[in-house]
Amino acid sequence: MEDHEARPPLAGLITLFIGAAFITVGVCFLTYGLYQLIRSGVWPHYPFSKMLSEIGISLPQGGQGPLAWVTSQSACVVLLSIGAVIAGFGAWLIARFNRRRRLAEAEADAAIA
Repeated sequence: MEDHEARPPLAGLITLFIGAAFITVGVCFLTYGLYQLIRSGVWPHYPFSKMLSEIGISLPQGGQGPLAWVTSQSACVVLLSIGAVIAGFGAWLIARFNRRRRLAEAEADAAIA
């Protein structure tokens, strides 16, 4: 097996990194919320829709569906959830690559023996 075939797929690594970035931002929101909770005794309500509007992403108003429910949730929870799903997908891509590589090595060893 050549050296470039032994490296994990770039798409999996990038996906894993993006998921880790979402998780990091979610942990920052969680840390700030815990700080406010300890300081004032009240958890700050910072919905995901407010975060999106502050960064310039507008969503349709007045919906009753799943998108309205998600955007009304805490930004911390939404970011951590999105990050976990994206990072899990990236880890799955890397694990799938490693499994295929191990199976190919086992078949090559079996052919030699």
